[in-house]
Amino acid sequence: MDMDTKEAQDLMRRIYLKRDKARGIERTLLRTFHELGELSDAILGNKGQAAVSDEIADVFAWLCSLANLLDIDLSEALLNKYNNACSRCGKVPCECTDAP
Repeated sequence: MDMDTKEAQDLMRRIYLKRDKARGIERTLLRTFHELGELSDAILGNKGQAAVSDEIADVFAWLCSLANLLDIDLSEALLNKYNNACSRCGKVPCECTDAP
């Protein structure tokens, strides 16, 4: 089963919005940083594809929670920012000449 960004954000809203509101934006942001640290450990520690996949899912879920608390539609934000091309040079693939 596939899930798009909007469905993922809606899922996190249905499951966690009440808890996210009680936790607040600052603590949710801190938890997102914590999950990024766990992702970094999984990648740099060569913990395997399954562990990295789980951590990426956790990071994305926490980003969805942040977006929900801030009333931001992630699908809309991504489309507005990238509009099917690089947000800086407007090309596909990116042709920016500075370091990635």
